[in-house]
Amino acid sequence: MPDPNSNVSKGECQDPVLLKTYIGCKIIRAEPMDSRRFLEVEKGKDASGMESRPGYKVIYPDGYVSWSPKDVFEGAYREVTGPEKILILK
Repeated sequence: MPDPNSNVSKGECQDPVLLKTYIGCKIIRAEPMDSRRFLEVEKGKDASGMESRPGYKVIYPDGYVSWSPKDVFEGAYREVTGPEKILILK
């Protein structure tokens, strides 16, 4: 029976040394879009009183649309080059 006080039962590993390291790759479509515009255009919300942050509208291969802060996006993605586009065009 799992220990109710253990972090392991909550999806957390008690010993980070036991965690494996992974790297992922996905091809997405994106365009620069601040957070306020994303909320207004994509979610239909009135964001006029909200602070706006720079970022990107992100569209995943399954059609899911989300928003990512600029620094997070640019730390995870880079633009596909011309020669690379030939490899991924469907």
